[in-house]
Amino acid sequence: MPKRLEIRIITSIAFVLAAMIAVYGWWVGNNQTKIYVQSLSDNLRALSHSHADNAAHYIVVEEYAGLDEHMLEAARLPEVLSVQVLELDGTLLCNIARQSRAEKSRLIYSVKRASTPKGSEAFINREGNSLVSWTPIVAGSHLGWLKMTLSLNTANDLLKTTWRSTLQIGILWLLVGIALMVLVVRKPLSTIRELSLFAHDLQSRKGGQVSVPRGVFEIDLLADALNHSSAELQSAERLLVAQQEQLSVTLQSIGDGVISTDISCIIILLNHVAEQLTGWPQEQAQGQKLNDVLCLEKDDGVPAIEEQLQSVLKEKRPIELSGQIRLVSRDKIVFLVIVNGTPIIDSAGHLAGMVLVIRNVTEKAEMEAEKRKLEEQLIQSQKMESIGQLAGGIAHDFNNILTAINGYGEMLRSRVANDEKLASFADQLLAAAGRAANLTRSLLAFSRKQSIELVRTDINGVVNGVQKFLGRLIGEDIILSAHTTATPLLAMVDAGQLEQILMNLATNARDAMPEGGNLSIETDEIFVDALYSNAVAAAKPGRYALITVSDNGNGMDQKTCARIFEPFFTTKNIGKGTGLGLSIVYGIVRQHNGFITVYSEPGHGTSFRIHIPLSEGPEMQAIPDDNSENLHGSETILLVEDDNDVRDILSLTMGEAGYTIISATCGAEAVKLFDENHDRISLVLMDVIMPGMNGKEAYSRISERYPSSPVIFMSGYTSDIILHKGIVDMDINFIHKPVSKQQLLKKVRGVLDGNSRPVSTDTLTE
Repeated sequence: MPKRLEIRIITSIAFVLAAMIAVYGWWVGNNQTKIYVQSLSDNLRALSHSHADNAAHYIVVEEYAGLDEHMLEAARLPEVLSVQVLELDGTLLCNIARQSRAEKSRLIYSVKRASTPKGSEAFINREGNSLVSWTPIVAGSHLGWLKMTLSLNTANDLLKTTWRSTLQIGILWLLVGIALMVLVVRKPLSTIRELSLFAHDLQSRKGGQVSVPRGVFEIDLLADALNHSSAELQSAERLLVAQQEQLSVTLQSIGDGVISTDISCIIILLNHVAEQLTGWPQEQAQGQKLNDVLCLEKDDGVPAIEEQLQSVLKEKRPIELSGQIRLVSRDKIVFLVIVNGTPIIDSAGHLAGMVLVIRNVTEKAEMEAEKRKLEEQLIQSQKMESIGQLAGGIAHDFNNILTAINGYGEMLRSRVANDEKLASFADQLLAAAGRAANLTRSLLAFSRKQSIELVRTDINGVVNGVQKFLGRLIGEDIILSAHTTATPLLAMVDAGQLEQILMNLATNARDAMPEGGNLSIETDEIFVDALYSNAVAAAKPGRYALITVSDNGNGMDQKTCARIFEPFFTTKNIGKGTGLGLSIVYGIVRQHNGFITVYSEPGHGTSFRIHIPLSEGPEMQAIPDDNSENLHGSETILLVEDDNDVRDILSLTMGEAGYTIISATCGAEAVKLFDENHDRISLVLMDVIMPGMNGKEAYSRISERYPSSPVIFMSGYTSDIILHKGIVDMDINFIHKPVSKQQLLKKVRGVLDGNSRPVSTDTLTE
């Protein structure tokens, strides 16, 4: 009886243990399979979203070859059975498939269409022995679908292995029970103890191999079976870990930041890119709230961003945050990013969390900003060039006309000097011609095509000299004050152009103070360092003379200040301004190698700061203009000019001064006449640009035969056509049209008397 009881006890225990081990095996197998499928689903969701973004890029740029290549790379993962990119109507843009893991993925062209789901939300379904992911392809609008299919063979194999092991264990324990019922078991309690120790060791080693004392057949058989099952479970677990690691490596290799959270927005994982963007290592970020790690800012406020992210969980739909998003990292580094959020739905259809894909577009945004800046600079350059071409095109003919008007006007003025009324008419004519010449000169200065004659001058003297004229210009209701430095500010400037700058700025200030106000002009000496020069366009380090022109008028906003120097830009009413005044100022300042800045606020006036580079060395003294000096002569002058009016007035002017004039209409005629009269010609006065042989060619031929022949060149063309440089070389005997009687006779007399150096033809362009 005791033996039967012992056998019954042993048999019962054997069956109980067999059942427990079978249940344990079933539970472990199901849990491992569920974990594997869930992990596979999460990684499939993240991979699908990333590849959908890449597919959107290739579809937008219509780079379908790149799309095929990218999707073939995605299909190389062992578990991927197929990858399809479909348009909304089901047209297949890319179809990659294989029958099993052992085969190589390949493109399939035989199938042209396939069915697509309704709606636009991403989802994952389990279809038979595979997981199927449908992810919308979005680029501003819904373009199509990305379908990825993964094999579940590994999960099924794992489950089958577990059940097989469980069945084996159950059978073995049944055999042990039967054997115990038949055979007399010695030391049954010892056997139970050994079995108990075995179970304890098996549990503590978690799948390792366990050795037990040999001698009891049933226990030996049970130990071998359990060790075999444990080995198979270990193998399946290693395979699962390897596949999870491969999927993890793939996730870490994605070029976008990926953050996964649970339904409470607690972070579960970050990939490497997300760590770089947020500044949070994954170990520290796990378990933290999403808002504590991911700091997003937007122009219209952070709450709007939080609401959009919460809508991913509430509405269970993917979104892309609208507008330009700034991501501030833990280290306070700011990135411009695009953020997409997608809900995580498990295989049971329940919400498991949210995955965010963050794309860094900082470099792209900077490149686009730089592109816009270059485009604006190009447009500004084109405007300047257009005005320059216009001004240069009219300069020659207009200056020839003005030469004739000035010449005949001065001739008329000298003949009616005793008639006060007629003399005043002549003065008005000459004044109008002078204003026309100044207008042409200003237009050319604006386009930086005007030749300027730089003389080392005290800027304080120019400011003080023009002060009286500015007072009449702005009117009595505006108080003008000028404050200059005690020491001279010597710089290479064209005094007339500098006066033009001050007149234009004073005119603008007057218009900005219709009810009167204060206008001040101040000079100072400053040093521009490298830091300031890097911040201000056109500024270079060095010593500068600073001219500050300030008023307390209406002022301007920053948007207006940014465009104030653009050609034809004006804030005045129609008919009140051309929009060229400040553009001319800007052109003159740049031609002096300086720069100009403006500061203004609405209602608080405007201040212009003009910076002109200072010059080293002693001050150059101005040559007094003595109109009483003797400018007459009796020499013979060869006059070469293709314009009839200009040639007539110049011939008449020099003829009245006692000179004998031989006229030529072109370069070839000039060479011929010089050969015939070289023994009596003392000077050649020659236009530079003429039809056929120009002035340079003609004088080169003359100088080859008669090297010591003096010449004065003249032209109404802009300096970029006449000279290599934008500044008239002081060694060149050159007169720019229009020319007054006094200037012409003074230049002629100076060259004949040897006060001017001979011309170098290499410095003139053709």
